[in-house]
Amino acid sequence: MKITRLLAVLAALLSLNAVGAGTASATTVEECQDQLMTLRGDTLAAQASFTSQKDVGGLVAKVDAASAKLAAGKNTDAIAKLVDFQTTLNALATAPKPKVDRAVAQALSAQAPGVVV
Repeated sequence: MKITRLLAVLAALLSLNAVGAGTASATTVEECQDQLMTLRGDTLAAQASFTSQKDVGGLVAKVDAASAKLAAGKNTDAIAKLVDFQTTLNALATAPKPKVDRAVAQALSAQAPGVVV
């Protein structure tokens, strides 16, 4: 049952990533905020792929912080939060005992570049 759920989440993330792959980076603050909300939602949708819900909460907090920085006009800080998001995902996926499925981590991480103008 768990593997079926994981495969379903992975398929959904990959399809979302494929849809976004052909599009350009966000060019307005509104587009960036929309992409951040999508990334937040996709991270929450992948909860079953994580061994700890605390890790999911930490990642969502990074996306929320990026959104807040962007709203405050601090684009560089928003980008730094997204880099933190990607770094954390990589660390979770490559830990000696991985804390998230690597494919899910890659799919989520791939959404972060190009979100903030």
